[in-house]
Amino acid sequence: MKNLLLLFSLVSLLGQTFAQSSRTFKVLHQVKTSPLKDQQSSGTCWSFATTSFIETEAIRLGKEAVSLSPIYYVAPTYLQKAEKYIDRKGKSYFDAGDLTFSVLKAYQTHGAVPESVYNGVIEGDWQHDHVEMDNLLAAMVESVGASGYGRIKPQSWRQSVNGVLKAYLGEAPPFFEYKGLQYTPKTFAEKFVGINPDNYVEITSYSHLPFYEAVTLNIPANWDQNKYLNLPINELEAVIDHALQKGYSLAWDGDISESGFLVDKGIAELPLLQEQSPITQTLRQSTFEDESTTDDHNMHLIGRAEDAQGRIYYLLKNSEGNNEQGGYIYMSKNYLLLKTISLLVSKYAIPQDIKSKTYLK
Repeated sequence: MKNLLLLFSLVSLLGQTFAQSSRTFKVLHQVKTSPLKDQQSSGTCWSFATTSFIETEAIRLGKEAVSLSPIYYVAPTYLQKAEKYIDRKGKSYFDAGDLTFSVLKAYQTHGAVPESVYNGVIEGDWQHDHVEMDNLLAAMVESVGASGYGRIKPQSWRQSVNGVLKAYLGEAPPFFEYKGLQYTPKTFAEKFVGINPDNYVEITSYSHLPFYEAVTLNIPANWDQNKYLNLPINELEAVIDHALQKGYSLAWDGDISESGFLVDKGIAELPLLQEQSPITQTLRQSTFEDESTTDDHNMHLIGRAEDAQGRIYYLLKNSEGNNEQGGYIYMSKNYLLLKTISLLVSKYAIPQDIKSKTYLK
């Protein structure tokens, strides 16, 4: 317990200054969160970011700090994607990537397990490496999806897909011991996490869809036609800042293809001209429509910082491994406003004046 508490105390960055070449960043505000995890050679940033978000919500709710397994949600999500892909004869998204929605749905159905019980790395291996597994699964479901009406054998393909997932990820136990007591994933989630997935909402901001309503965002990874709350850009920013001030974190989905997203340096910035100009709703819309903003990556937004010139940056946990900022990303305000696709947040973190305009009320 002492070691775990020490780990959690080490990730409190408030007031510390980090240097990178001639750049320095001072954290102004940071929510209490869990240590970083590394997704390594896997396309599971969506699960790592959302699991970090869930861990952090549990801390906010007063639960004992616990490290959850992000890989626990990969197999059930893959199975659901395979089901839809095959049912639609290949006209659905099937890839290693996904969204926060899938983790919350899997949590609601399957609960949670501590990483110490199940980490998804099979015996004899040393890290998360899903490249071979992803390729095998894609080949399998593409073949089944192309089989034609009347030839698909649901029992057979499900067993085959399950077999591949178990071979590469192992299998989480249905019962396990944690701190001397027996749990199932559901009873463990109830005691050590305690969130209600219905209390969370994905917010976005695009003008081709009606504001303040639940909308379906047409991006490839939204294979399950999930709904987002669509807000104007100024209110999207207001929700982010209000949430952080009130001790809520946000799970981030957005674009990292910009040349100014320097993962090794731990910095995300736009070109100089865009950094010096306001980010408008029109500009957000145009980069979405021309696909220069896409949902490349998921991270966990936990705080606000400033550089030596007093410019605002946002602090995000990145599961892509260590860097010059200890694995964190300092994202400029303009980068956040332009390159964010969506953010997962508690509906209780949304200011009442904004919420009253929406279906949440």
